[in-house]
Amino acid sequence: MRLLWPGAFAFFLSFYLLLSALPLYARAAGVSDRALGFIIGAFALASMLVKPWAGWAADRFGRRPLMLAGASIFLAASLAYSLSGTAVALLLTRLLHGSGMGLYPTAASAVVTDLAPPERRGELLGFFGAAANVAMAIGPLAGLAIAERLGFATLFGVAAGVALVAVLLSAAVGETLQDRRHIPFGVSATLSRSAMFPSLIVLFLMLTYGAQVSFLPLYAHAHGVNPGLFFLVFALVVAVVRGRAGRLSDRLGRVPVTVGGLSLAALALLTLAVRQDLVGLAAAGALYGVGFGSAQPALMAWAVDSVERHDRGRAMGTYYTALELGIAIGAVGSGLAVGVVGFAGTFATAALMAAVGAGLALGGTLRHGRRRA
Repeated sequence: MRLLWPGAFAFFLSFYLLLSALPLYARAAGVSDRALGFIIGAFALASMLVKPWAGWAADRFGRRPLMLAGASIFLAASLAYSLSGTAVALLLTRLLHGSGMGLYPTAASAVVTDLAPPERRGELLGFFGAAANVAMAIGPLAGLAIAERLGFATLFGVAAGVALVAVLLSAAVGETLQDRRHIPFGVSATLSRSAMFPSLIVLFLMLTYGAQVSFLPLYAHAHGVNPGLFFLVFALVVAVVRGRAGRLSDRLGRVPVTVGGLSLAALALLTLAVRQDLVGLAAAGALYGVGFGSAQPALMAWAVDSVERHDRGRAMGTYYTALELGIAIGAVGSGLAVGVVGFAGTFATAALMAAVGAGLALGGTLRHGRRRA
């Protein structure tokens, strides 16, 4: 874990450094708004398509090769942006970049589950996940500052250098898969049936994330409020909460923490629907941070609790596929909803989705409620 956490932080920081600056780079290259939407979305598409296969490969060939491949792809993609001056070139680079996101988190999370004792699984998964949240709090603002002061070429070089750190740290992590076995290559082999139920619940959680991350900036600007406040509070709170909430799920069980987290996420989205001022935005960010930061590590650990050791990679692949699919559905669905019920109605609908997820978790208590020792 001493090498894994800084390696994950470097990996995600490389991504978040470019997140806010890439649309500006594409616009400066003359890319149209329509093409820009496809370019930005290509990353999530590639990541979602790769993740289930990454879970299969992590159980078949080991965790370390996929971590190295994912970090190396981030290094190559960061450098490739400087050579991508057209919409087609940017689209291809984003597809490459997204495939790296499909590989590394799936394999690295499987490493954590291999190393963590069952009684500390939620805690250590939460602690590991905080690396991405700390990077999210730092990366976008730092990336914009570098681009504005030193130019895009320097930014891409910095992102590549950070990705190189992730490569080196990944190379230093030992292989944790002990029982490699032959798994037939096929679609049915990429998903873990035992991890399906908690993955369905995480899909509902990420529906809410896709909705707020897509339309909160427009909603806030329409009311003269800086949306960065929400995301800053959210990222900082999640980073603080994740490990503690994971530890709580180890002690109390996955269901109570999941239900509590989704309930707080619903309350946060209702707050967004009725409050449009700075105080409301900050309160919603804090509530959503506690809710999201509590539910996610509990659900991640839940997805692994019921699978055999040699199937943990596929369990993580199933979990992350549902996560990406939830974000995509939430973004597209909220786009349709805004035109019909407006911003407030859209956030209220997202709150209902969080409540449905909490209901599913509560309904699964008898069959899935306690973690497997």
